[in-house]
Amino acid sequence: MSQPYTFPAAPAPEAIEWPGTPIGAGNVITRTRTRTALSDKAIDRLPGRREELVAAAVRHAQGRAATWTHDVIIHGVRVRATTNSVHLYEFWVDNWYSPEEWRAVTGTTPPADPQVTVYAMGQVAEQQEAAYYSRRTSTIVFFNTAYYGQLKSWVLGAVGRVLAEEHGIHSVHGACVEKDGRGVLYIAPTGTGKSTSSYGLVGYPRTRFHSDDWVYVRYTYATRDGRRIHPVRITSPRGEEARGYRVFRWLADRGPVTPEATVQGLDLQNREVTVPLAALDLEAPIQAYAFTSEKIFYLRTNLVENFPLSADEMLASQMENVPDVTDAYLRESAPLLDDLVEAIRGGGREAGALRTMDAARLRTLLARMMAFDNARAMLDMTRVLPTDRVFSNPMEPAHLASVILLKRDRRDATVVEGLGLEEFLGRLLIGETPERRREIAYNAYRAVNDAVEATYLADLERETVGRVGEGYPAAALAETFAARRDVPETLEEEFELFRVMHRACRCYDLNTILTADPRVEDKKEAVALTMRVIARLVDTLPERIHHTLESYRDVIGAGEAAPR
Repeated sequence: MSQPYTFPAAPAPEAIEWPGTPIGAGNVITRTRTRTALSDKAIDRLPGRREELVAAAVRHAQGRAATWTHDVIIHGVRVRATTNSVHLYEFWVDNWYSPEEWRAVTGTTPPADPQVTVYAMGQVAEQQEAAYYSRRTSTIVFFNTAYYGQLKSWVLGAVGRVLAEEHGIHSVHGACVEKDGRGVLYIAPTGTGKSTSSYGLVGYPRTRFHSDDWVYVRYTYATRDGRRIHPVRITSPRGEEARGYRVFRWLADRGPVTPEATVQGLDLQNREVTVPLAALDLEAPIQAYAFTSEKIFYLRTNLVENFPLSADEMLASQMENVPDVTDAYLRESAPLLDDLVEAIRGGGREAGALRTMDAARLRTLLARMMAFDNARAMLDMTRVLPTDRVFSNPMEPAHLASVILLKRDRRDATVVEGLGLEEFLGRLLIGETPERRREIAYNAYRAVNDAVEATYLADLERETVGRVGEGYPAAALAETFAARRDVPETLEEEFELFRVMHRACRCYDLNTILTADPRVEDKKEAVALTMRVIARLVDTLPERIHHTLESYRDVIGAGEAAPR
């Protein structure tokens, strides 16, 4: 396919944001449309570097009328952002709950002080385009970029570190849908079908939309009187203490148990509780509960390709980096665009005003939203789906039953496979995008020293190859990992929580390659069949299964019919 799109030129060399060709409620073009040229998540290695960067941001903000500071609450953590970018400020306010909104929606009191601080300053002549993070102080500093996607992801990573370290809450780059009261969590590298799978399942009856991009997971233990408690801290009179993610290993090993030890934690209504350790039934199954993160969802506009009934509200939303499209792209995409126009016009009330829009204009708008993979919109899902089919309270838990690791690897004919613990952890350690780019924990946004983790993982793979040989199974990597004593703290934290996830949920690997099945006519049919496989995974299938392109239809043979 020829070059599908173009962007309006910047009005000046130093501009970091400017208006794009109108679409939706607004369309901002940002100079940077992906990660900044310099991204450094390890500035704590340089004494005084954090203070130097913050001072530069504060100096630039002082005395400027067009600078905004706004606090938001992200899963109970207060985050303060200061920026001189109109675009970043508007998207920040739309994306998250303000303290007042948090109190009104959840009925809980937000914290008074920020635990994460963000500075995002543009047109700073003495600074290069860059993003910096101090793990020690939970501080983020951006210079000369207005791309909201990187700001959002780094903030989520920083909040995730606070939640794991202090509260044992797992922050997962994933999407979640509830079906028949059972939650399914998709964890996926970029480009493997996470959004397609989550919105596709919403088409089934008795489903509720939960999350599109980021999920908070709490792991709960049963008490002997029938409650569920997510443990945050365990203390004993002798002074032993375990806090945050370390609590789960302490409980698994039973720790230095004393009759007087106590557990401080959170119940499913987010109330703080303290019980004697003896009140926990450690033999009962652990259960996982997912919580949504965003107020208004920042998502890719190409969602319309697989969820066309979102187009009407998408086209009423604020957008970022939606390009213009070429005539060649319109011609080459005509069959797909015609299918989408037909779906929208047959969509009834949900299609809104688009049902009567001129077909040529509608095709152009749809093409613009699909042409550039990183075009985004702020979409209110309660305006797309009925209110009772959307989790709109960020403190309402969804009970997770299944976890599905998505991948797209055409070299592997396996379509769906149940995962034991070592297989599960091994796949997470070596997650890859379709372009073969590595994403540890299927998450490129974690607040970590990327270079340290990449070096460690490369050494881990060399050791595994030396022990097992080339082409080792994922489980072999996890076994090597478990035997090492030099694990970086950030990996120890992440994978301790994934171990608990595997105890709490059925875990599967799903390869989104059904277009490789010669019996499948097109991508639309491949997506529909994939969704039928997922629906069965959520409903009734046992954990230990293995199906290839030859046998995957056995999974759906007696399953629920696909939605109409």
